Amino acid sequence: MTLKKQAISGAKWTTISMVLVTFFQLGQLSILARYLQPSDFGLMAIIMVVIGFSRAFEDMGISNAIIQRPHVTHIQLSSLYWLNLASGLVLTLITLAISPLLATIYNEPRLQDLMALLSLVFLIVAVGNQFRVLCQKALRFRAMETVNVIAAASAFIVAVVSASSGLGVWSLVLAMLTQAIVASMLFLWIGLRNYHKPALIYNHRELKGFYGFGLYQMGERSINYISANVDKLLLGKLVGMGATGFYNMAWQLIIFPLSKINPIVNKVAFPVYSKVQNDPVALNRYYSFNVKALSIVTMPLLAFLFFFSHEVVWVVFGEGWDATAELLPALALVGIMKALGNPGGAIILSLGRADVGFWWNVIWASSIVSGLTIGLLISPSAQTAVYVLLGLSLTLGMVWHVLIARIAKVKYRPIAQHFLKLLVVVMGIGWLGSLLTDLINLNHALLRIFIGGFICALLYGLYLYMFEKPIFKMLRRNS
Repeated sequence: MTLKKQAISGAKWTTISMVLVTFFQLGQLSILARYLQPSDFGLMAIIMVVIGFSRAFEDMGISNAIIQRPHVTHIQLSSLYWLNLASGLVLTLITLAISPLLATIYNEPRLQDLMALLSLVFLIVAVGNQFRVLCQKALRFRAMETVNVIAAASAFIVAVVSASSGLGVWSLVLAMLTQAIVASMLFLWIGLRNYHKPALIYNHRELKGFYGFGLYQMGERSINYISANVDKLLLGKLVGMGATGFYNMAWQLIIFPLSKINPIVNKVAFPVYSKVQNDPVALNRYYSFNVKALSIVTMPLLAFLFFFSHEVVWVVFGEGWDATAELLPALALVGIMKALGNPGGAIILSLGRADVGFWWNVIWASSIVSGLTIGLLISPSAQTAVYVLLGLSLTLGMVWHVLIARIAKVKYRPIAQHFLKLLVVVMGIGWLGSLLTDLINLNHALLRIFIGGFICALLYGLYLYMFEKPIFKMLRRNS
């Protein structure tokens, strides 16, 4: 297969996986919202911030270096594998050690035991992580996404059974551990059969070129994770677990389109960008296409959440989550800005400029932390956190696109024009769909979503048919 056809095939399998994994995860969230309290989700949000931050260190930031480098030797892979396992063990021990401190800071004794069990995820993931990376490097997305679907389905079953048995917040922890175990074991099985069997060797000199790249990646991931999740830490401390739970559930709805659809582009884009990193014309063509394609899919979903926030929250989470619905519209706008900026990381990384991503995230994280701290001290509420994020996204966030344009030599004017046009279109369609649904005078939330969604989908389909044919022609030509 040509590189284009491999990319299209990878996007296809990632899309199929995204749909199925989203079904299981959204179903899991919807069912658990009816068994658990908002404070339980707030508690889990705090734990996941700590776990997610620690995972930035789990492979010393070196996994992406395996993809970025054209050739990696067996000795290097073996050395990296044992380094990965060692870092996983260290992170497990560190998380165990800090769990009592976290429980004291938030005055929540349950945090200690929950974090102690969840700390095992680092060691579990380390067992199969390298083989997942090798699948991605080889563009073997069919195998990779099959594993992800099986793991998500397993987690769904465990979560539902545990919650219905009255285990409460423990059902979230058990589901996460199940997903990690299933995925790691399957990637280990695939890797040992198809790639290599790690030798009992560790050669520090062989990894010299990996450390610089890895350190910047590790720093970028950790700082990026802080900037993306410090809002929950500050809300939990300054406002309370209840408000954090409402806020976190709103973010879950916004993140679903981004975290499930963005990988369709980014998982495929990074290895593809790396293969054409010395061809500026091809790099610009792939990046422009990826950003436009991603915007076409994510922006209408987020616009729909903007106009139908109360209906979606009632259907997905049930009664008692009105505070979550109030936060959704502004967060949807934040999500739209994130969707535009997210693909930039892959192209910067493919050029070997992990340092750019690191320093940008230092600036961004500093702004987020200072802005949220000042805002929440003045007005301690979840709404304050939302408006601080939106303000920074619309101002400082634009600098990221300037960096991409200069470093990657991307022609940004067509991308910006397409984004603004699409933003006006999706917001206009969302407003019209909401207006027509109100005129029909439907009172049931599910009917409003169905009718409003049908109207919006019909109008958006007409727009795509009339104005976005070039993108679909390109997909057909390369499939």
